[in-house]
Amino acid sequence: MREPVANTVPRTKDGSLPYRLKAFELEEAAKIPNPVALTPDVLAQGKVLYNQYCIACHGANGEGDGKAGLVVGGVANLKGGAYINLPEGHIFHVIMKGKGRMGAHGSQIPQERIWKIVHYVKQEIQKQ
Repeated sequence: MREPVANTVPRTKDGSLPYRLKAFELEEAAKIPNPVALTPDVLAQGKVLYNQYCIACHGANGEGDGKAGLVVGGVANLKGGAYINLPEGHIFHVIMKGKGRMGAHGSQIPQERIWKIVHYVKQEIQKQ
């Protein structure tokens, strides 16, 4: 392996900067806008990704009633209460770093895909 060039900042394969916020930095994360433009194609991809990564716990409609969610218990209902008004950056951060009973998925899902899931959750599940 080559050493990185001095005074440079590494980027991910898609050209974005690595995500460096810590798990407890939710307030800072909430300020981050979704860098992925919302298009019908992105929304369709977000649905596929949600079905791959999220449906087992959160259920098809985001109500915390997925098969694994019923076993684990305490899974967030994405349609209810405080979850409706969460900023996109907050949702992204929770998927990346985890929170409460939800584990971190940042090592499993590339950042661009997480942003697409966020679009799907906000637009289709929460209807915002």
